[in-house]
Amino acid sequence: MRVAENLLSGRNDFLSVLLRVVLFPLQLLYLLATSMKNALYDSGLVQPGKAELPVISVGNLTVGGTGKTPLVIALARRGLAAGKKVAVVTRGYGAQATDDGLGDEAALIAERVPGVELIVTTNKLAGAIEAAQRGCDVAIIDDGMQHRRLHRDMDIVCVDARAPLGNGEVLPAGPLRETASGLGRADLVVMSHSEMLVEDELRARIAALGAYKRGVPVLSAVHRPRGVRAVTGGEEQPTDSLAGRSVHLFCGLASPASFRHTVEALGAHVTGMTTFPDHHAFTAACMAQVRAEAGTSELLCTEKDAAKVARIPGHEDVLCLSIDLELDGELPPLPGFDD
Repeated sequence: MRVAENLLSGRNDFLSVLLRVVLFPLQLLYLLATSMKNALYDSGLVQPGKAELPVISVGNLTVGGTGKTPLVIALARRGLAAGKKVAVVTRGYGAQATDDGLGDEAALIAERVPGVELIVTTNKLAGAIEAAQRGCDVAIIDDGMQHRRLHRDMDIVCVDARAPLGNGEVLPAGPLRETASGLGRADLVVMSHSEMLVEDELRARIAALGAYKRGVPVLSAVHRPRGVRAVTGGEEQPTDSLAGRSVHLFCGLASPASFRHTVEALGAHVTGMTTFPDHHAFTAACMAQVRAEAGTSELLCTEKDAAKVARIPGHEDVLCLSIDLELDGELPPLPGFDD
């Protein structure tokens, strides 16, 4: 896991450089395949399928956490508040979080946006068509940037402010799913984790992203803590209740450093942190490890991991931190929302 993190972060130690050299042939094959696919659609030789309703895609250029799910939640809430019938189409990726088989991201969307039409499918075109058949006013496609088979009325691309394009390399030598020129298809770029940068760094990165497509709006976004609750549910306590408390963090995230930064900013004393791979399927053995490392400190995880932990008996005392995504600036008009 450490080797993969070093490779994707662009470190130039001997092992990371050697791995990039070894992976170069695979990188060329991947680049050729993605470039050919994009060229076919960009040239019009292959036409995407259309659903009979407005479609908004929320995607990214890199693997790992860039804030897609919090943005999908924020957009779905906005649509419901405007009186629209909103569908979210997601592949349901992630470890099982509910008894009816929902993955962690799908379960979080269902919990945070009651009333949304949740469609879990690996075929996003079929999902959008199903949304239209259900009478929805708009479909939000979770992780739809590279799904060129489906026509979108708006493409929103999420990037991580700390490393918007990773090390600049495509898979498997870097985190890019396609070359950075893919930003040219974006109608809006949202830069998450902006709270991790100082103002000058933030302005420079916004300008650099805007250079890929002249005039594309680039909005910064911060991950704002909302409250603290038990993983099994119950009343949510204010975030300032963490101030001065000794907590041991654990999570299955692509970017665990941001979680620690957020908790420390709330005034908690972080005694340690146990990290697992993104979308980790927690087991009793995992929790035994966490408790052994935590000692007497309280346990705190992310809301994304909460449902998976809650399914393991004996961990009702574990807390989770819920977070909302807040945009710095106004969204442009959204198809199906503002017409």
